[in-house]
Amino acid sequence: MNTNKVSKFIGSAVVAVSLISMLGQQANAGQLHNGWNYGIDSFSDGSGGAKYDIKGLAMKETADSIFVALTGGTPLEGNKDTGAVDNNVGFGDLFFNFSGKDFTTAMNDGDLFGIRFAETNDSQVSRTGVYQNVTAMSVTQDNDGYGSLKQYYNHSKFDKINTQGTDLPNKADVYDYLYGSTIAQKPTKNNTPILNVIQSGRFLGDIDLLDGTQLSNAGLDFSHFEANDSHTYGFRFDRALLPRNGGSFVSHLFLECGNDGVALKGDLKSVPEPSGLAGIAGIGLTFAGMALRRRQSRG
Repeated sequence: MNTNKVSKFIGSAVVAVSLISMLGQQANAGQLHNGWNYGIDSFSDGSGGAKYDIKGLAMKETADSIFVALTGGTPLEGNKDTGAVDNNVGFGDLFFNFSGKDFTTAMNDGDLFGIRFAETNDSQVSRTGVYQNVTAMSVTQDNDGYGSLKQYYNHSKFDKINTQGTDLPNKADVYDYLYGSTIAQKPTKNNTPILNVIQSGRFLGDIDLLDGTQLSNAGLDFSHFEANDSHTYGFRFDRALLPRNGGSFVSHLFLECGNDGVALKGDLKSVPEPSGLAGIAGIGLTFAGMALRRRQSRG
C-alpha cells in the first residue's frame, strides 16, 4: 500500500485549515509590531502635565486571550488630587465597540462592551472585569476635570494631531466616533460630557493584571514608537468574553478627569467552531480514503 500520497493529501488539507486560521488573524489597524496592535497618542496633550499624559494603548490577540497595555504618566492607582471628590484621579474604563456605529448609538442600542481595570476609579460597577450591554457616564466633574471634550480641546490648545491616538487622529474624527456625524459637523457647539466610566452592564468575567515585565515577555514594545513612559501596565482576559465572530472594533478610554484619552482600532479574528475545523479535516480524510480505495480496487 502506498501511504505517501495519502499523507501528502492529508497534509494539504491541514495546510488549508492552517491558512484559513492565519487569514482570520490578520488585523486592519495601521501600527502593528511584534504581534501587537498600537495606538500611539500625542506626547504633549496631557492637560495638567506629564502625570496626566497617556502615550499609548496596545492590544494583542492569541488563540485564547486578549492582552491590553497602557503607557504614560498616570500610575494604575491614579494620582493624588485634592480637587477630586475622593482625592484621587486615575483611569476611566476601557470600552469596546464592535457595532460599526458611533459610540453613543452603540451604547443606546446595547452594543457596547466595557472593562473596569483600575480598582480605585469611580466606575459604577462593583468589581474589575469584562462587561456586556454597557452604558457609560461621565465622572469628570467629580475629578477636577472638564465638563466636555470641547472644553478640553479649547483649554491651552490641547487640540493636537493624534490627541486621541493615531487611529482617531483629529478632532473631527473623535467627535464623529464618540457622538455621531451630527455633532461632528458642529464641534464648536458641542458641550457633550465625556463618558468615561461604566454606569451599568452585565458582568462576563475577570481580568488578570500584568506589570511591565510580564507584558514585555509577551512581546510588548512601546519603545519601538518612542512611547515608553514611567508607567506601563496592562491586563489579559479570555478571548471567549468578546464576540465569537470577531470583526472590526474601536476601543478607547479617557482619564477620570478627561485630561487625556486614547483610542485604538483593530480587527478581532473569528473563533471557528470546533466542529467546523473537524468537518474540514474530515472532508480531507474522506477524499483521501476514497482515492486510496480506488487505487486498491485497480490493483
